[in-house]
Amino acid sequence: MKDYKVYLLDFDGTLFDTYYSLTFIYRYAFAKIGYNCTPEQTAEFMHMSVMETCDRLGILDPVKRQIVHDAIGESLDFPENLARIKPYDDVAETLKELHARGKICAVVSGNTEKHIALALKATNLTSSFAFVVGYSPLRKPKPSGDPIFEAMKHLPGVASSEMVYVGDSLQDPETAHNGGIDGILLERKGEYPTYPGEKITTLKALYLSR
Repeated sequence: MKDYKVYLLDFDGTLFDTYYSLTFIYRYAFAKIGYNCTPEQTAEFMHMSVMETCDRLGILDPVKRQIVHDAIGESLDFPENLARIKPYDDVAETLKELHARGKICAVVSGNTEKHIALALKATNLTSSFAFVVGYSPLRKPKPSGDPIFEAMKHLPGVASSEMVYVGDSLQDPETAHNGGIDGILLERKGEYPTYPGEKITTLKALYLSR
């Protein structure tokens, strides 16, 4: 595996196990418009933007779409939902090892910066990341390269060839490609057996292969 200077890491499903929390969040948000979101749907929707999710469900009414968007943003930071998310077991050690090797780590996610900041603070991981790029209505969401381009603004003088984006869904390496950098798929449970690109089953692989 190539050695990089900068490791951009996805949040949901990569750094933090947020699925359990999101089942409550999506149920709460879609109930606002009379729709029952199942846990199975949550597993799919958590890798999409809210607008993509509404498109998938055929929710085209702009008022209903906004209600869902606002309800998700509101309930993300409910104390009970924040308490439901935890970093994966390989996160702390991986960050420690990458920092020991002089690497820069940052979060690039479709989640909100406020929510990510609260989660990092609650788990004492804030100082592990140089910066966070989260959702913005002013940027195109993943798989657009816009989140990567935003991250690059924090990294003056660092060549794109020295950066990699690591995430747990197929849209993450696509986002990396669209942003002009390398991408690595994190496949914790063998979800993508036919994926032809570079993939790992644990974040520890980012340093154990050195």
